[in-house]
Amino acid sequence: MRKNEGNIEKVQPIVVASFVLGVTFVVGMSVFGYFFYISKLPQKTLSVTGSARELVVSDIARWSSSYSVKVSEPKLNQGFRLMKEYEKRVLEAFKKYGIADEEISLSAISVTELYMEPGQATERQYVLTQHIDVQTSDVSGIAEKVKNITQEILDLGVAFQANPVEYYYSKLAEKRVQLLSSAVRDARRRAEEIAKSGGLRIGKVISAKSGVVQVLAPNSVEISDYGTYDTSTKEKEIMVTVNITFEAK
Repeated sequence: MRKNEGNIEKVQPIVVASFVLGVTFVVGMSVFGYFFYISKLPQKTLSVTGSARELVVSDIARWSSSYSVKVSEPKLNQGFRLMKEYEKRVLEAFKKYGIADEEISLSAISVTELYMEPGQATERQYVLTQHIDVQTSDVSGIAEKVKNITQEILDLGVAFQANPVEYYYSKLAEKRVQLLSSAVRDARRRAEEIAKSGGLRIGKVISAKSGVVQVLAPNSVEISDYGTYDTSTKEKEIMVTVNITFEAK
């Protein structure tokens, strides 16, 4: 009899431990199942796009131009000598109207053979061209300089071609960072207004994606999915956008 009582005393702790372990396992699986169920519930979110704009003034101007000579093949050497003479006259005109040497970049002279229909003159014809690029910080005065330079060179009898002046803003990267902060605030303000109308509150940010930078002429709406950079005006409007998804409660 005592022997059986001893066996029962040994079995009881094992039974109790097994029971506790079983209960713990069941409770653990229940908790895990609850949180798994909660994680699979659809999350309320609200996606909005915020934007920010700022007017800036260009600080760099670029102007490209070229002059050329048309010659026949036997007169190529003469053509090159004439190009050197034109180069001197052109640069004198540039300097006369305030374009500094360090603002001027000259290309090498290019030679292009002109197409000739069969049966035309046997002598091959070529066009010699030299390109000039000007980059200056004189944004306010460059347009008047271009006008005067172009007229003077044409009066010399040089075949001169002037392209429109292009205006750029060199601090675009820094300005983009500043405007992104403003765009984020604008997105939150819009989200709060939308959420309020639906009886919700805005929570944490789920995701955020910035759009491309748009550099526009003032009051322009000509934006592009790939970004726009208008170079025709001195004043520019920089616009950035950001798409943010908020948690909605």
